[in-house]
Amino acid sequence: MFRYFPEQASEIAPKIDWLNNLITDLSVFFTAAIVGSMLYFAIRYRRTPENQNPPAILGSHLLEIIWTVVPTIISVFIAYQGIRYFYELRTVPENAMTVNVVAQKWHWNFEYPNGKKTTNEFVIPVDKPVKFLLNSRDILHSFFIPAMRVKHDAIPGRYSYVSFKPVKTGEYHTFCTEYCGTNHWNMRAKLKVVSQTEFDAWLNDKSDELRAARVSPAERGQKHFVGKGCNSCHSLDGSRLVGPSLLGVHGKEREFEDGSKTVADENYIRTSILNPASKIVKGYPNAMVAYEGQLSEDELSDLIAFVKSLDESKAVVAEVAKPVEDLSKLSPTDRGFKIMTAKGCNACHSMDGTNLVGPSYKGLYGRTEKLADGSSVVADDAYIKESILNPSAKIVAGYQPVMPPYAGQLGDAEISDIIEYIKTLK
Repeated sequence: MFRYFPEQASEIAPKIDWLNNLITDLSVFFTAAIVGSMLYFAIRYRRTPENQNPPAILGSHLLEIIWTVVPTIISVFIAYQGIRYFYELRTVPENAMTVNVVAQKWHWNFEYPNGKKTTNEFVIPVDKPVKFLLNSRDILHSFFIPAMRVKHDAIPGRYSYVSFKPVKTGEYHTFCTEYCGTNHWNMRAKLKVVSQTEFDAWLNDKSDELRAARVSPAERGQKHFVGKGCNSCHSLDGSRLVGPSLLGVHGKEREFEDGSKTVADENYIRTSILNPASKIVKGYPNAMVAYEGQLSEDELSDLIAFVKSLDESKAVVAEVAKPVEDLSKLSPTDRGFKIMTAKGCNACHSMDGTNLVGPSYKGLYGRTEKLADGSSVVADDAYIKESILNPSAKIVAGYQPVMPPYAGQLGDAEISDIIEYIKTLK
C-alpha cells in the first residue's frame, strides 16, 4: 500500500522501505479495524423504539489483555528494527571513501580525497561504501538523497555525515530539505553512480581544471557575477540600480556617506564584496548583503578581475546564454515566479517575510501598507502594478526609494502573472 518511493539504489534502502511499509500497513489495518468496528457497533446497537433499554456491558478482561499486549509486542518489534537500521545507517565501513560536502546558499560543493572539486554534481562508484562529511558555510541546510534513503542536516560550525553503499548505477537527485531562504527550491545536486573504472577515470580527469585555466579570470568573474545575482543591483552600462554601476569604477575615487573618500582599487573592491556596510557610497542605501564566507579566494580574485575589465570605453553585458523557455505552457502563477526570478526581484524582496532592501512579498496582497508620507494604501492589483512601473510614486514607510522603474520593460500580461504569483504568498 502507498508504494510510491523512488527506486532503491542503496544497500540500506530495501530495509528502510520494508519497515516504513510495515508501519503504514499496520496503521491502515488497525485504523480500518477499529473505525470499522466502531461504525458497525454504532449502527448495530443504535437506540430504536423497540430497544430503549439495551443490556449493560461490563467489559472483558480477555479483550483488554489482547488489545494491550498485541500493540505492545508490535511497538517493541518496530522499535527494535528501527534501532537496528539506524545503527546500520550510522556505522561507516572502514573502507568507505570520504567526500567533503559544504552547503552554501544556494548550492552544494564537493571535494574528493585527491583534491578534485565539483559544484552541484558529484560522482561515486557502485558497490563501494561512501561517507559524505557535511558542513555549512552560512545557515542550516539538509542533505537528502531520496533514492539512497539518507538525509542529515549540514550545520554551521560542526560536522555531520551520511553513509551508504550504492548498488545501482544511474543518476539521482539530491535536495536541500531545510528551508534556507529565497532560492531554497533550487538548491539541488545531481548524483551519478558509475562503475569503478569509470569513476577512476572521472576522478583523475583534469580536463575541467585545464579548461578553466584557459579561461581568463575576468571571464570567470563574469560568470560569478551573474551566478551570484550581482547584476540584479549593479548595472554594467552606467545606469543606476539599487547599487552603483560598476562600469569604469576601478581606479576612480569614491565618496562615502561619512564624507570620506578613497580610490576604488583591488582592496576596496574586495572589502565592498565581503563587508559592504563598512563603506557606503554616497547617495545609495546600505542594502547589500555581506559575502564573507560565501566566496572562495579564487572567486574573489575572478570577480575583482571582472570589475577591473569594465572599461568605460566598452559596456560589457554580463549575461550567459540560456535556452529560451516557453512560458505559455505554464500557469500564470508559475510564469509570474519565472519573470520575477529573471528580473532579480528576489534580490531585494523576500518571499518568507524577511525584510531586505524592499518589503517582503509574503502576505502582501490585500494588506494595508503605511506609506512614507503618512497615508495608507491597500495592496491590490492596481497598487502592485503601479509599484512595478513607477515605484517612487508610493514609498512604503521604513524603506528607501531605490527600486528602478520597470515601465517599458514589462507588459500588462507579465505584470498580471507577477500579481498572480504574489497572491499565493500568504
